[in-house]
Amino acid sequence: MGTNMVLAAASYTHAITSLKSVLLTLGSAIGAVMLVYGGIKFAMAFRQMDQQGEHQAVYSVVAGGVLVGLSALVTALT
Repeated sequence: MGTNMVLAAASYTHAITSLKSVLLTLGSAIGAVMLVYGGIKFAMAFRQMDQQGEHQAVYSVVAGGVLVGLSALVTALT
C-alpha cells in the first residue's frame, strides 16, 4: 500500500519536473536571443550615433542576461 502511494507521488512530481525543465530551457533560449538581438541593436545604434537606441539596446542585453542567469541559477539549485 505504501509503495503505491510513493509511485503515485513520483508520477505527479515527474510531470512538474518536466514542466520546470521545459520552462527553464525556454527561458534561457529567449534570454540568449535577447542577448544577440540587443548586441546587434547596440551595434547599429552605435554606428548611427543614436544614443537613445544604445540605451534601449543595453536594456535588451541586460534583460537577456538576467533571463539566462536566472535560468542557470534555478537549474543549478534544483
